[in-house]
Amino acid sequence: AEYMGSPLLFARVMATRAGDETATKAECDAFFRKLSSQGANKVCFDCAAKNPTWASATYGVLICLDCAAIHRSMGVHITFVRSTNLDSWTYDQLKIMNVGGNQAATAYFQKHGLHNEKKHTKKYNSRAAALYRDHLKKAAAKLGDAFDVVVSEADQSHDAPSN
Repeated sequence: AEYMGSPLLFARVMATRAGDETATKAECDAFFRKLSSQGANKVCFDCAAKNPTWASATYGVLICLDCAAIHRSMGVHITFVRSTNLDSWTYDQLKIMNVGGNQAATAYFQKHGLHNEKKHTKKYNSRAAALYRDHLKKAAAKLGDAFDVVVSEADQSHDAPSN
């Protein structure tokens, strides 16, 4: 089997790994490379800036650095922000990103009349936002241990110790 032209070295998160366990750097890199290659994820969820490298682990959306700063100012009880390439991620957080994504969040917030809301605090403090957070948590929990993180040979070399 191949993934993005490279042989598969890792394909499944094993049942022995707890959801709050930290994924490896190679797993995170592979996961976010795949996620950010999908249409709506190529732009910031909040402002449409290209190639976002931050994410709200709470809402499962990719965002730019400027919007990440706004999210951080709202507090972790509203939105928990991580860098897609600098921070560590737990398997539970990756599952939320997997079931979320910018396209799903856009559809949800449009349905509730909040996607074009310019005031971040109004959008993310709304009842609709709280319901979406709960929806993502439940959908992520349903993935259980069947959640796949695929790591190519090239990704694996990032975790190799240097001599």
